[in-house]
Amino acid sequence: MIAVAGPLKYAILSSLKDDFLNDLGSGYIREFLKMGAVFIDYEEEYLRHGNRKVQEIIQKTLDENATEVLIYQASPSDFHFSLEFFQKLREKVFTVMTLGDSDHYFDIRDIYYAQCMDLVVVYDCLTRYRFRQYGVDAISFYSSFDSDIYTRRALSPRTIDVSFIGDTANKMERRRYIDYMAERGMPVEVFGTGSENGQVTLERMVEIFNSTKINLNFTGISLKNAIRREPNINLRLRQIKGRLSEIALCGGFVLTEHVPGIEEVFEVDNEIVTFDSREELVDKANYYLKNDAERERIANNGHARALKEYSLKTAVPRLISRIEEIKKNSGKKTEKDVFVDGVFVKNYVTFRVELITRLLRSGKWALVLEELLLILKNRKINFRKAAGISIFSLFPPLKKIYLRL
Repeated sequence: MIAVAGPLKYAILSSLKDDFLNDLGSGYIREFLKMGAVFIDYEEEYLRHGNRKVQEIIQKTLDENATEVLIYQASPSDFHFSLEFFQKLREKVFTVMTLGDSDHYFDIRDIYYAQCMDLVVVYDCLTRYRFRQYGVDAISFYSSFDSDIYTRRALSPRTIDVSFIGDTANKMERRRYIDYMAERGMPVEVFGTGSENGQVTLERMVEIFNSTKINLNFTGISLKNAIRREPNINLRLRQIKGRLSEIALCGGFVLTEHVPGIEEVFEVDNEIVTFDSREELVDKANYYLKNDAERERIANNGHARALKEYSLKTAVPRLISRIEEIKKNSGKKTEKDVFVDGVFVKNYVTFRVELITRLLRSGKWALVLEELLLILKNRKINFRKAAGISIFSLFPPLKKIYLRL
């Protein structure tokens, strides 16, 4: 492991949002800041200063802080910046991009920005091979959380037999699993969008993990988005979820739908338990409800693994060590060919519509004009998506209706 001497010469290009029901992105940022990294909230700065000015601010910040590594952590449907912008940054700093939900956005966004990066960090094992097929260096780094927030409470009694926390309104497969269990006399306490209990706070979520004998996790991914349009076969896609680490850090027993690569995160049947069908889910839930000692043994093993590998206190230093090792061995930078086609340009331009609606609400007319000029310069747009973004921005309730259709 490579030790980093002195203040961390890193900059985090990301955004802080308070609408997340977990602490994933904010936790990473806090941990990097503790180690001396500089944080740039690109979304806040963009809406304040616009496209051209925010690029100048970012470059100036990197120069003034003698930044050596830039970590770009963005929303999966984010197109604030051009590829040329990151190409220029890469000439001076080691560029790293962290990605979630690349199962959905690989072909329409991620692989394009990845061309301008020295390293891509993904939260699963399968996607890293897809990037490597394109000549992009990629590593896996599984979802980690603040263990001072996600804690095991020794005195909490297990008063809930089975629970699930998550969206069941827009993800019908989850609802089918839960209904199947209820039909067989095993009711599940459900929290989140689409449930009778509704969404819960982060603090309440931790309480539920601690109070539940069997915490369910499903690995199916979301269905619709205004940026992408997918074939129905993609409803079969499965994804490693950060919920595994969240539950395990709280000392909860995890019963999760199987997904390829989950064995890299936790040891199956020793730290977590998996299922592949509705019938297996019911059978295993019944078994572990009746076998308290075995269930608690697995939960304890999962908790120990999570503290060791998925607490931010240990995970972020390990990630930094990996980055430093790769940076050290990367040698002299070679200029990369960057491929740009209509797929990327259309999405980049269409995203300007979302920015325009937000800038209009704040009365930033000069910045609206700047975005309109970018649209005219590129002369490509997906009118269907642009219309959807505009309507959903003006009438947010319509988005919920659309997602349920």
